[in-house]
Amino acid sequence: MEKEISHFWLGYFKNEDAFNDFAEEDEKYYTEEETEDLYVSKFAESQHIQWFDYDFMEYGFEDESLGIYEKFTDYSYADQWLPVVEQKINELGLETPVNAIIFANKHVIPNPVSVNDEEYALYYIGEIEYNI
Repeated sequence: MEKEISHFWLGYFKNEDAFNDFAEEDEKYYTEEETEDLYVSKFAESQHIQWFDYDFMEYGFEDESLGIYEKFTDYSYADQWLPVVEQKINELGLETPVNAIIFANKHVIPNPVSVNDEEYALYYIGEIEYNI
């Protein structure tokens, strides 16, 4: 069985549109002339990387009132990483409501960080290994 290691972030955004605006690829990246201040997404910019392959990332916005398992059980390999995510939430004492998740293969984002803004909070909770 092959293993994968991914970086995981949990966050809170005002609404789904704000999250999608942050996480989704910006088409301008592909249509405008390349410059040093152009990023494939706001998420990429928050991680200080201009471009990465979105094929190695999964993300979503969920109802904050649901429990962690109800929110994220439909994501890839969730049965393997959800217990670890729950443990990390408890270890970090993360009390902010969570309505967003982003995870990406550890090779796509070289130096993952947490980011806080007036509009959102995104917490890097670490690497998790699981079978694929």
